[in-house]
Order: sequence, then structure tokens, then C-alpha cells
Amino acid sequence: MQRKLVQMGKHTLMVTIPSKWIKRHNLNKGDQVNFSEVENTLVLRSNKEIYEKKTSIHLSSSSIELVWRMLQPAYTSGYDELELTYKDPKTLATIQGCMPWMLGFEIVETQKNKLLIKSISKQLDTEFPIILQRCFHILSQMGIIMNEILQKRDFSRLKEIQNLEFSINKYTMFCKRVINRTGYKYPHYSYMVVVFLELAANHIEYIRRYIEREKRKIKIEKEVQKEFSKIPILIANVHSLYVNYSNEEFVEIAELQPHFKWFEKIKDTELRFNMKTLAEYLVQIARQTAALNL
Repeated sequence: MQRKLVQMGKHTLMVTIPSKWIKRHNLNKGDQVNFSEVENTLVLRSNKEIYEKKTSIHLSSSSIELVWRMLQPAYTSGYDELELTYKDPKTLATIQGCMPWMLGFEIVETQKNKLLIKSISKQLDTEFPIILQRCFHILSQMGIIMNEILQKRDFSRLKEIQNLEFSINKYTMFCKRVINRTGYKYPHYSYMVVVFLELAANHIEYIRRYIEREKRKIKIEKEVQKEFSKIPILIANVHSLYVNYSNEEFVEIAELQPHFKWFEKIKDTELRFNMKTLAEYLVQIARQTAALNL
């Protein structure tokens, strides 16, 4: 949107703030806002609590496919209160099964064919950097454990990967919610870091599912063991880059081109595909990190 500058006195120019933004941030006369300069951009931020976003959703089926596909976007887009209505009594159990995924949300009121879900932990919004670091640490754990599973052919530990993937999905959903709700610094690049963390974890989980499905007949090639051992190191390097960015480290990761140069000798096509894709998402995290530090 565009706004015209209005002369106020000899040395002062004034611009109006969009009313929608003022209402969203619950601002009134006399409240303070913060301005920060980012090259040729002036960023305006409010310290006040954003007003509660509310919506109503009717769930026409008790299936997890429908219930989750309705709840997840409402959660990640930043709604604070969800009024859910339904006809099938089984829907309540389905909703309750979804609640562990929505960090900070609780069912606060239940009536016949109707319930209310609210955000009860808004202070978590300020913990975005901590939660994002937790995502990196979980992904690192997943890489290390999967590497140990492949090296030792110890399929008894596959459940650990599944549990960690549940955790990182929950935390990345929360990070998306915070970015959408508060407009976190450089939201586009921050959002993509979160997305690629989730996708990288997904492909470790896909490897787990494949091994679980085929473990009676699967043979782990030495080439798989050799090549996957590079993944935990790559995760650690990408994490280090995010925490303490340097152009030199970024160039090192970018020039590796693991998704092009690694894994080509692996015969198992499913393992090769998932490992290549995992590496590509890690490189994408590095690229988004570089953009955050331009």
C-alpha cells in the first residue's frame, strides 16, 4: 500500500498508519510503536498484545483427514480461539487426538456437538528463537540416530525417529504460527527455514518407514552407510551457519552440492531419493539463512 507524506511544521513529515494494522495490534492514542531501518525499508512494530483472532469451523466428518486439515491451517495462521461445531459424536475424540500437535492450545469448553479451543500460552510467542533452536536440535538427533541405525543395522531404534518427528512437526507448526501471528523479523525467509526443517525431518521419517516396511528383506548397502554418515555433519554445519552466520561457511555448504554430488552410487532407489532430497532441503536452509543475513 502507498501513503502520502504530509508536512507538519518546518522539519516534520507525517504519514498515517493503516487502521486495520492499528486494530490488529489494539493500539490507542498515546501508545508507543518502534521503528527500525533496514536499508531502504522502515519497519514499524508494536509492543502491545495483538488482539485475539477468532473463527468458527463446522466439521462435517469425524475423519482425521478432514478434522486435521481444518484445524492445522487455523492454528498456523494465528487464530487464538476456535469454535468448533459437529454432528457426529465421534468428532470429539478426533479433535482430542489432534490437540497434542497444537502447542499452547487447550479445549476450554465443551457442549453437545460444540466445543471451544483457545490459546492459553501467549507468552510462548516470545520464545520463537528458543523453539526454532529446539527444531534444529531435534533434526540433529534424528540424523545421528538414523546414522547409528544404518551403521549397526539396529532396527529396534526406529521408534525413536518416529517420536522425534512428531516433536519437530509440533514445534515447526508453532513457529509458523508465531511468524504468521506476529510478523517475525524477515518473515518470508524465517518461514522458509522452518518449512525446510520440517521437510528435512520428513525425509528421515520416510527412510524410517521404508526400513520398517522392508526390514525383513532389506539389505543396507555399505554405500548407504558411507553416504548417510555425511548427513549428521551437514545438519551440524547448517545449524552452525544459522546460529553464527559467515559467508565463508555458507560458500562451503553451497559448493558441496550434496544433492547433486552425493548418493549417486546407492543402488536402492528409495533410499537414494530420500537422502538426496534431505540433503537438498538442508542446503535450502543454508540459502534462506544467507538471505536473512544480507
